[in-house]
Amino acid sequence: QAVARGIVYVPEDRGKQGAITAMPIFQNVTLPSLGRTSRSGFLNLAEEFALARTYSERLDLRAAALDQPVGELSGGNQQKVVIAKWLATRPKVIILDEPTKGIDVGSKAAVHAFMAELAAEGLSVIMVSSEIPEILGMSDRVIVMREGRIAAEFDREGLTPEKLVRAAAGYKESAA
Repeated sequence: QAVARGIVYVPEDRGKQGAITAMPIFQNVTLPSLGRTSRSGFLNLAEEFALARTYSERLDLRAAALDQPVGELSGGNQQKVVIAKWLATRPKVIILDEPTKGIDVGSKAAVHAFMAELAAEGLSVIMVSSEIPEILGMSDRVIVMREGRIAAEFDREGLTPEKLVRAAAGYKESAA
């Protein structure tokens, strides 16, 4: 229902929840979009490859070929496959849970740049992150959750690491 309404979720654990690592890249990318790549119940391999190629190029996926198993890719490229998979559904909202966890600095920068590009195109991007520099650098608005509830809300202006940590730890702002 969420996908049908344009809401997609990129999980934190891409290997267990985000991708089927034994399957090739192109099948992972097109899996949630089979309605676009099949006719009368038959998959169109050319359309699957075309769809996968479009999003793989857009995300600068580094792979030998689109029929390469996802499990053979680096962590950053596996993350790009999972993001491509959900972008291929043409969502309105994308929720990225720890999008740069366990990937190298270059891939991190590429994911951040792509997130900014998506937001500039009008896609709503919700990032869940435990990395303070990532939160400060990527967010227009920050919601701090503590014990399942909203503990604080901040705009980008005036947000500091100290304010973020205090809110996460449950300390109230002092009246100065």
